[in-house]
Amino acid sequence: MRIPKNVIEQVRDASDILSIAQDYVRLKKAGRNYLGLCPFHSEKTASFNVSPAKGFFKCFGCGKGGDTITFVMEIERLEFLDAIRWLADRAGIEIPKTKEEGKAYDKRESVYAALRFASEYYVRKLKEPNSGARAREYLHGRSLTEKTITRFSLGYAPDSWDSLIKAAADVHIKPETLEKAGLIIKRDDGSYYDRFRGRIMFPIRSHVGKIIGFGGRILVDHPKAPKYLNSSETDVYHKSNILYGLYQSKRMARQEESILLVEGYTDVLALDQAGVGSAACCGTALTLQQVTLLGRYVKEIRLLYDADRAGMEATERAIDVVLAGGVAASVVSLPEGEDPDSFVREKGADAFKLHLKTATKDWIDAFFAASLSDDGFGTLHKKRQAISGVAKRIAYTKDDILRKMYVQKASQLFAIPEGDMAHEITRYARSNQPQQQPTQTPPESSTSAEPVNFDAISEPEKMLLQLMLEEGGPMIEYILGNMGYDEFQEGPSRKLVDALIKGYETHGDGILSAIQSKGINADEITQQLVAHVLVPRHEISEGWEAKKINVPRLNENSKRIAQDCMMRVKGKVVERDLQRVKHEMMNAPEGSEEQSRLQKEYLGQKQYLLKINNRTLFDD
Repeated sequence: MRIPKNVIEQVRDASDILSIAQDYVRLKKAGRNYLGLCPFHSEKTASFNVSPAKGFFKCFGCGKGGDTITFVMEIERLEFLDAIRWLADRAGIEIPKTKEEGKAYDKRESVYAALRFASEYYVRKLKEPNSGARAREYLHGRSLTEKTITRFSLGYAPDSWDSLIKAAADVHIKPETLEKAGLIIKRDDGSYYDRFRGRIMFPIRSHVGKIIGFGGRILVDHPKAPKYLNSSETDVYHKSNILYGLYQSKRMARQEESILLVEGYTDVLALDQAGVGSAACCGTALTLQQVTLLGRYVKEIRLLYDADRAGMEATERAIDVVLAGGVAASVVSLPEGEDPDSFVREKGADAFKLHLKTATKDWIDAFFAASLSDDGFGTLHKKRQAISGVAKRIAYTKDDILRKMYVQKASQLFAIPEGDMAHEITRYARSNQPQQQPTQTPPESSTSAEPVNFDAISEPEKMLLQLMLEEGGPMIEYILGNMGYDEFQEGPSRKLVDALIKGYETHGDGILSAIQSKGINADEITQQLVAHVLVPRHEISEGWEAKKINVPRLNENSKRIAQDCMMRVKGKVVERDLQRVKHEMMNAPEGSEEQSRLQKEYLGQKQYLLKINNRTLFDD
């Protein structure tokens, strides 16, 4: 469904780029702007700029830039309309819907509301002195701090058949809605009872933070009750698509371009408390959908499963899925009998981080070591099977250099010629891989274009674009009244001029707002150029004014600045034309009409250049 333009404008106006960016980036004030490490690529020197006054961000390292909506699209991997909804939800703005869509939307929202209520209810019960005492004792016994308990909204479901049903009824949430949310179960006689009873509650969030389900750990072990109980599948909860802890760890994962994949909720909690980002499957084996989701944030998945036989088998299966999903895989081993939670509790965060550095192996090394320890090469047939298994996995690798390194590594490990190993990989790549490797669903973000290097556009031309964007109609008329379309550089610069012309004709002085809200059909590269010219790399130091150094600012004499920039842009264009005409003139037949015509053109261009340099082209 299309969202009305006035609502998009309302959402954009209500969404402050600084407050949103600060949720993801640690920013420091730098003049009128804010500076920090870019969340979109790894860097050690801050090059990510946010301009609150202009409502734009720009990274001068990777080139990404845009407004608040673009930032949310990039950081959350959302389409434009989904980003608007995300921002509207954050700002408390209601988006109107058609009657049919409204009904479906309201049903889903009622489920989300029920899940939010349940989470708040479980949190309250955990805090209650009597009912939550034993649950708090259990959590503190696992060395979880109040900060971690709050960060993950941990709660407690009382050991009662209908406590949630009664609490929900008090706020007019119907049992039918609770059932659709997977919170209660219907008996044969039509009555209902709470699904979760006497359990520590772990809210499961989507990657954008919505509560979509729960995991519950029984507080008092019972032989007939499962230790962990997860929500049933619902319209909003599909466990094969979800990873517990990703919402909390995705910023760190994006920065480090890797994430730990662990087995349990408490592993995620312990690692997060130790300053290590991780995620866990919700009662299922790792799926391709989950790998695809992680691939939007990271380049490498580090598998950290329990150091027992079941954990080793799960690791083997997960390697296949990770590689099939097009993401790099590595394996972290723990001492036998340990899991991440117990390791961190017993040895501390620093010891775990140190262990992480020394115990992480590429999947091929981990596979080979596990096979040797398990007498995997006891016969030549077993060794042949192992070679085939490794070849099949390497066949998923699209990076040519990495594939060559894997070929060298595998041939060394198995003591076979590189040519034989390469042949085996090629065989799998041609025959098996198309059937086994899934079609990758595109990222949710529509901002898939690679950042463009705008250095080829001259600074005077960028300044002209900036003046037209910031000052609107009068400046657009003045500059484009004195500049020919073909005097702007071909490519992004001309595309932006096109957008300015069309936008001014349609929206008047609201040109910048129209570009930001996609009221004008400006492509991603044009959007990036807008951010590039509006967010300066450097600002004039306030200390210069204190030292009485006079530096003209853009809005002090913008017309004069425009004239100077037009003179320089036009001068470069004419100089290039003069070089072309001179070359053609030298190659023209002596005394020919062509030579005469070129000579006249050359003299005309020289006179035009003189006018440009004397500023006689411009009306004051």
